[in-house]
Order: sequence, then structure tokens, then C-alpha cells
Amino acid sequence: MRPFARPCVTLLVAFTLLVATFGCAGPATTAPVPTGPRIARVELVNLSECDWRITLVSTDGRETSPPRLPAHATLRLEIPGGDYTITQTALNGPAAVRRFPAHLEPGESYRWRLATLLTGQAGAAP
Repeated sequence: MRPFARPCVTLLVAFTLLVATFGCAGPATTAPVPTGPRIARVELVNLSECDWRITLVSTDGRETSPPRLPAHATLRLEIPGGDYTITQTALNGPAAVRRFPAHLEPGESYRWRLATLLTGQAGAAP
């Protein structure tokens, strides 16, 4: 009876591995893929002598309008990434309004420096 012992053990081990691999594993599932940060970080740095108003409007109509950005101030924003129309308006000093599209990638950081060529000391030599 010894000759059958070894094939039975081998068959039992193979069957156990087969059941453990396919039978008991249940349905195959995939772990959720992390999506990463959904926000974009924007740092507004005012290098000029004038105050600014910056308005960001997303393509779905959400508006982000931080408070007035005073001269020589820095403001940090965290907003949802995506496509925006940005309007920057000088509130004192030379009249200046600029509007342009921008894409802010989620998870990225941006630094935006505001400056004008028309500001300076009154009476200063060019």
C-alpha cells in the first residue's frame, strides 16, 4: 500500500492549492485607485503700488473672488482644479483690467506675481 501514499499526498496538495487559489478567493476585486489632491494652490503676490481684485470663474459658473489684494501683499488660495476665466482689475492707480483663460491642474501649485509698469514715485526720474 505504500506506492499509493505519495501520489495521494501530491494530489491532495495540488487540490488544496487549486481551491485556495480559485475556490476560496471569492470574486476578484480591485482596490480603489487614489485620485490625489483635487485642489490647486494659487499664491497671488502683489509687487505693485496698487490694490487688485482677482476673480476666478470656473467653466461651470463657480466664482472665487478673494478679498481685495492690497499693495505688496501676498494671498494664498486653495481652489478646485479645472478651467477658469481669470479677471484681474487694478483698483487704484492706472486703470487696468485683464481677462484670460487658465487651466489649474489639481495637485499643482502656482505663483502669480502682479506688477504694473505705470506705478512708481511721483516725480521720480524714468
